[in-house]
Formats: sequence, structure tokens, C-alpha cells
Amino acid sequence: MAVVETVRLHLRPWREEDLDELLHLYADPEVMRNISGGRPFQRGRVVTLLENALRQWADRGFGPWIAIDKKSGAWIGEIGLNEIPDWPDLHNVEVGWELLPAWWGRGLAPEGGRAALWFGFAKHRLDRIISVTKPENAASQRVMEKIGLFYQGKRPYREAEPVWYALDRTAWETSSAGHMASYEIRDKTQFNERREPPRV
Repeated sequence: MAVVETVRLHLRPWREEDLDELLHLYADPEVMRNISGGRPFQRGRVVTLLENALRQWADRGFGPWIAIDKKSGAWIGEIGLNEIPDWPDLHNVEVGWELLPAWWGRGLAPEGGRAALWFGFAKHRLDRIISVTKPENAASQRVMEKIGLFYQGKRPYREAEPVWYALDRTAWETSSAGHMASYEIRDKTQFNERREPPRV
């Protein structure tokens, strides 16, 4: 299973035909403000990101998703899991999100982020999932906290010192977010967040 649905989002693996939309996403100065200081990624770098995503899906069965608004069918950005090969730790799978600014402030990043945690922990049995950002990116840190990740501090990485968060599968499994009664899985292709009472 690779396609997942939340209440408002259709989440599917990246495809080659997503290149133009990804170029648009990674050229938006607001999207890029906390990634590259507002500078757009050049086409070659976006092509490399896409190739890496396709390879990750083929090799590991998970990776970043394209996020599509279910109501309108609009392409709104990317959410999901992504390996960071040079992260200085054994656990290097990150949950992340980049949405077009028109879709900010609607709770979509936490909604998709929770689905990514479920996909990584419940379906792929990852031991730990991390998330990394610049210290000044308070909005992203709030999303990390909303989906249950815990602050780990700062860490030297790529000539910078980002903050990072993490969540272990054992902690996720015992949390309300990780309890399988909180989710309804239909036809093994959909994730729908429900807030039902836990089983006793």
C-alpha cells in the first residue's frame, strides 16, 4: 500500500509527471524561506530530489507523498517520509512537509504528518522517525509537536545547527495517536483519522 487518504488529503507517491509542480513548489520564496533563505532550487536539484524519491519508493516502499486536496483535486505540495542519508544518526527517516502558501494555516501539515507517522510505524515498522528544521522555523516546530514528536535539541549538520525532533515507535504505539482504534483503514488503501475511544 502506498496511496493513503486522510479526511481532507489524497496522498500518493511522487511521479515523474510531478516535476513541473515540484519546480513551482521549490521556486516559491515563502516555501523556500526556511529551506534556502528564499532562493529557489534550480531545475537540476529538483530533478535529483524527484529521482531520489522514486528510488526510495522502489527500494523501501515509502517516501514523500504528493498532497492533493480531496475536495478540489488541487495539487497543494508534498508531505511524507524521506531518508536523509547524511544525517549523523542511525535513524535517518524524516517526516516533513512543504505546502504552497495558499494552503497554510488549515491544519493540513499535521493531518498529513500523522498519516506519515502511521505509515512509517504501523506499515513499515520503523523504530524511530525524526524531523529537522531551522531554529527560527517556529511554525514547523509547532507541527512537529502537534503530531507527537519530542524536541531533541540542536545538532551540527551541513555546516549549520538545526533543531530536531523525534518519536519512537514504542511511544507512538502507546499514544492515542498510535492506537489502531483511532484509525479506520478501508480496503488497505485509506487512512482516516478518527477519535474513537480506545479498546479496553
